[in-house]
Amino acid sequence: MITRLRKIQSPTLIFFSCVVVASVIVGFLSKPYFTEHIFYADNQKYLFDRKEEQQMIYRSRTADSIQVQVEQQKRTVFIDNQKYIITEINSKPNPTYSVLYPNGRKYEVQDQSRELRSFDEEGNIMTSVTFYVNNQRILSEDEEQYSPDTIVTAAYPVYHYTQGQPVYLFLALAGLIFGWCSFYYRNFQDLLFLLSLRWIWVNDPEPSDFYYLMTSIGGIVVMIGSVWIAFKAF
Repeated sequence: MITRLRKIQSPTLIFFSCVVVASVIVGFLSKPYFTEHIFYADNQKYLFDRKEEQQMIYRSRTADSIQVQVEQQKRTVFIDNQKYIITEINSKPNPTYSVLYPNGRKYEVQDQSRELRSFDEEGNIMTSVTFYVNNQRILSEDEEQYSPDTIVTAAYPVYHYTQGQPVYLFLALAGLIFGWCSFYYRNFQDLLFLLSLRWIWVNDPEPSDFYYLMTSIGGIVVMIGSVWIAFKAF
């Protein structure tokens, strides 16, 4: 009796043990990915590296680092040996910033419901459209390498954000459990049959062998789909 019980429970124990181990490994390895704040500059991803006195340094795997010098009402951003000076004009009702470029041009950036809008020296709103040829960015006439809103984003961590959607991992976990129960447990398949209310419209209220087969196949499909959902978290 004990041996038979162990045989019945063995696949379930193996399955849930693998799920628990995989969940712990994925959770541990993906925690930095979901918790680190990032921003993009010229299509390069940056994240916080370290702080040296009044200077914050952000690193990228594919580009040179960005340094931000922090002062009271002013911040200076250093990118590619170029200096950009950001001054906070006002903080209420909507934060507004002045951005001075190395070429002497000055732009204004407004925070409109947490979305940064850039304006040129004449007060016209700026739109950012970038063109690439052979993976090389082509700048149009009078176009800046880094838009004013990008400079402000780099200067103020409040505009950095986390990446990914970890909720998909929980959905994938729930899908794996549901798929396994649909595939392996006859009682769970019977419960799904009752919940489907199919027994109301049939003469024979008992599930057929074909129903059990399709439910098992459906469980396999759900488990495969759960793996795909897990990848959508990243």
